[in-house]
Amino acid sequence: MEPKDYYCKNFRADFAEFMAKSKMVHQHPGEDVYIPIQDLNENTMSHVKTDPWHTMRFLYCLAFTILIDQVMYTYFKNEYGKFQSITLYPKIEYCISNMNARPWDIAQRAGGLTTFEKFADFFNQDFKEFFEKQNFPSANWMKVREVMLNDKDVCSGSFGQIFCDKLRQS
Repeated sequence: MEPKDYYCKNFRADFAEFMAKSKMVHQHPGEDVYIPIQDLNENTMSHVKTDPWHTMRFLYCLAFTILIDQVMYTYFKNEYGKFQSITLYPKIEYCISNMNARPWDIAQRAGGLTTFEKFADFFNQDFKEFFEKQNFPSANWMKVREVMLNDKDVCSGSFGQIFCDKLRQS
């Protein structure tokens, strides 16, 4: 299954099942839904553990949704409310700390850099199409792309380098 097919057809259902199994989902006062990274475990992900590819697809999609949510919250705070109401993405945190987990820490749980490249290609295009369609006042694709390329955390490590290489090519 190609990244687009999985993301568009299966990811939301897999994510909803993950959320239903999580015993640690919570809200910090006045904030969004948070999930501790250690909740990405055998029990909460048993439905995506049917095969390694399913697990990989789920974790890569989760990593990219967390990435774009963090980018919007960090760099386009004035438009984050609208973004959040459209996407409904949660936050993944380290323990119950209100400290956001790095997306690539989620991706590393899946491994497979070759497969990750396919997801980086897809999400690069998906992000571009999303921002072209949504017409945020200041968060257009060129600005979002630029802040990601200039963010050392986005471009760090093997996963970040692959993603940022794809961004530079777009």
